[in-house]
Amino acid sequence: MPSMAFRIYVDESGTHSDDWLVIGMLFVPQHGRLHSDLCRVKEEQAYFNRSTKRKARFKETHLTEFRSPRDVAIAKRWLDLFIKHNCYFRCIVIDWSIWDGSHFGTPFEPSALKKRRAYKKWAEMLLHPELKEPLYGGSIRGAQLYLDRLRILYGYDVIDHLKDRFTRNYEGASPYIATFQHTESWKDANQCLQLCDLLTGCMYQVLNPAKSSVKQETWRYLGDLLRSQGVERLDPGFWRQYESGSVRKHFPKFSAWFWRPTPQGRARRARKRR
Repeated sequence: MPSMAFRIYVDESGTHSDDWLVIGMLFVPQHGRLHSDLCRVKEEQAYFNRSTKRKARFKETHLTEFRSPRDVAIAKRWLDLFIKHNCYFRCIVIDWSIWDGSHFGTPFEPSALKKRRAYKKWAEMLLHPELKEPLYGGSIRGAQLYLDRLRILYGYDVIDHLKDRFTRNYEGASPYIATFQHTESWKDANQCLQLCDLLTGCMYQVLNPAKSSVKQETWRYLGDLLRSQGVERLDPGFWRQYESGSVRKHFPKFSAWFWRPTPQGRARRARKRR
């Protein structure tokens, strides 16, 4: 089967939350077409950058900063494009109320170190099955991975971990992922990364809804669109019916895996530390 050159965009939401963390990844096999369509929406709506601090033509699509109906109008058209194009979204959701650092270290290690390990492992667990079983058949080879530089994932050296995990001991001229890059999402070249931010932010808003009517309207619109993809609801009760392996198969366009620790996983990690 032929290989496919993907671009993979990584973002997170709830970075400083005590309740939820969402790590999202957008997989785009035809980056040029989606990027052009996203730019066209902003051009038609004159959604331009007015800040002198950034050298960009377009205003960034960033759900956290949504304030007006105009922001929602852009987001809705972008979400329509997400459904239309053959890209797909995966996210892992961490409920901090069940966080147990013992799954990621010994009792004598600091909590910060355990969380650093956890972030890396969660990103790896989200990415791994997509490289083994791509949605559109074939195989992923020579992909490019982009991570927003302004996120905790950047500070936790997640890129270095993923690079080691998916290129170490690989023999051949075409690895799963050829390049790993940190970048700023606000740049004009990174519209697909902004779309990943929008999707990740919508999932976080479902879990921790803001009072803002424009933010609520945005994530509810995504929920309406996803019904055509078999996603009946976006709330935790819906997603928790599914394990990590089955959720992406049932919902190939958009899936949210609610991570939970398992006794078997803890036992395996304990054996490795001996």
